[in-house]
Amino acid sequence: MKGKLIGFFGILLVMIPMLFSPTVFAETDDSLQKVLDRGTLVVGTSADNPPKEYIRMNNGKEEIVGFDIDIAQKIADELGVELEITNMKFDGLVPSVQSGEFDMALAGFNPTPERKEVISFSDSYHNLPFVILTTKDKAASFQTLEDLTDKEVAAQKGSTQETILNDYIGHARAVALGKLPEVIAEINSGTVDAGVVGYLSARNYLDIYPNLEIADIDIEVPEEKTAQSIAFPKDSQALITEVNRIIAEMQEEGLIEELLEKNIEEARVGDIDSRNTLQIYGPLFIKGAVTTIGVAIICVIFGTLLGILIALLRISSSKILSSIAYFYIQILRGTPALLQVFIFYFGLSSVLNIPAIHIWDINIARLIPGCIALAINSSAYVAEIIRSGINAVDSGQMEAGYSLGLNRRTTMKEIILPQAIRNILPALGNEFVSMIKETSLLSVIAVSELMFVADTVKAATYRTMESLLIAAVIYFMITWSVSWLVSRFEKRLARSSK
Repeated sequence: MKGKLIGFFGILLVMIPMLFSPTVFAETDDSLQKVLDRGTLVVGTSADNPPKEYIRMNNGKEEIVGFDIDIAQKIADELGVELEITNMKFDGLVPSVQSGEFDMALAGFNPTPERKEVISFSDSYHNLPFVILTTKDKAASFQTLEDLTDKEVAAQKGSTQETILNDYIGHARAVALGKLPEVIAEINSGTVDAGVVGYLSARNYLDIYPNLEIADIDIEVPEEKTAQSIAFPKDSQALITEVNRIIAEMQEEGLIEELLEKNIEEARVGDIDSRNTLQIYGPLFIKGAVTTIGVAIICVIFGTLLGILIALLRISSSKILSSIAYFYIQILRGTPALLQVFIFYFGLSSVLNIPAIHIWDINIARLIPGCIALAINSSAYVAEIIRSGINAVDSGQMEAGYSLGLNRRTTMKEIILPQAIRNILPALGNEFVSMIKETSLLSVIAVSELMFVADTVKAATYRTMESLLIAAVIYFMITWSVSWLVSRFEKRLARSSK
């Protein structure tokens, strides 16, 4: 009896830790239920890779289409929910999936060990071989991978193509570019000698650029390296299981191959016709320009207000406040604005649950962190501009205020700052012009400002130079108008001061 009791308590001692272990009381995987309750499947992609995912205009509105998008639509239909697609640069997709911003992402993902550490993947839905794309005059000289030794070979940054370039063509000089159209443009212009490109994309671009040719080189990589899978946040097994079931049914019915052939045919000629790019995509460029102006105004207003505060702290008699303002300015001026945009975007996303409300087809969850980052960055430069303007005002003005019985705060507000602002208006105008151009940094977090639109259009039409020149002309028109308005305002202030 005693032995049985000892055995019972021994088993109990073993089971108690198991009962209270984190795995037993771990949160239930509700990834599928969240999608069903929301009624929307939120999907991320990088729409610059026809025929897999790219932009087309439909009755004056942009539409993301392609092979991967059709698969995402089929999954949404099977789940009985709406499909919501967000377009962004490829190298930003994995962090966005990791943060839970998307339910899943389709953009030709290969489930590499490095990616598996931070996100999860579905079963493979398609195998995509990779080829070496080059120009016709160089194709004959590239017969083996060794022929690429010391040659500049490009690939899309963060993609499987870049991994293959580094792992299997390590003797070449690797060039990582942000978007696939940039890779194609550099190959076509001869800036790089060749590029690692997916076979479907390469075949598509051959019809657009007659100067290109696929080199007769076999890139012998394991089949798992060519497997294309759907990316999910970690702990999404319930949703992954359901998606794997849908993929298996599509493969059994032959639907995946059917969708692939359909999209190859549709993407072959690009989104071009007898009209020019501006005629087709004019509404999209106007929308991007309005977004750029709106973001710049918001950032300059808040950046200026914050800059005034920092400038006053900087010239404060308190050494502590002055030191804080000094380090604030040095940190913001000493780090790239692009880095600050990423820090605020991913940092705020992990701390605050900003609702994904769409205004002007722009996700507020992306716009708010981007505007905060640019406004804070601008405040550091504005603070130094204002500080120099205040220091330029004759010290006798402060003494005159005191002699009138005004305290330091009132003297600064009523006498010093108005004179300082008149002196620094040209510099503030330059900061506004700079902010208009810096809004292009928000394209990396999928805010559809002017530069993002230009990238979208060049991916859809294959007219790289035409798209970029249109964007350049619009930027010039905006900045010239701002400079003219600032100049007029400056002259009016000069007349009123006499």
